[in-house]
Amino acid sequence: MGQKIDQFTESLRLKLTAASDNLDNLKAKIDGKVDDAEQDVRARLDEVKGRIDEGKASVAAANSRIKNWLDAKKAATDEQISEWKTQLEIDRLEDRAVLAEEYALAAREVAAAAIDDAEEASLEAWLARKDADTAAGK
Repeated sequence: MGQKIDQFTESLRLKLTAASDNLDNLKAKIDGKVDDAEQDVRARLDEVKGRIDEGKASVAAANSRIKNWLDAKKAATDEQISEWKTQLEIDRLEDRAVLAEEYALAAREVAAAAIDDAEEASLEAWLARKDADTAAGK
């Protein structure tokens, strides 16, 4: 399981870096008053929206796994867990560990989706500001 978490953590890091780099590149074009900046922003926005749409089912499943973990966590008290350890109830401890690992992966998946949501929001905000500035004659 540690390898899965490491792989997903690296994937998340790469996603953050790519989103940051893409926004930095768009910002440089905007700051340089490149004529096609709006077109580039809209193209990037379409790409991000597509990724969000493709990931909706996966994020919904991840949210379900998170709920399963929270329900299991509420059900298993610290006292019960200590008892399981003392009585060597390996199956229960194993089930708890599997749910915790699934929760960790699901939380990372939701975090990765949140990066796309934040990028979409940033692009939408830029376009809205451009519309307002254009209307104001700026």
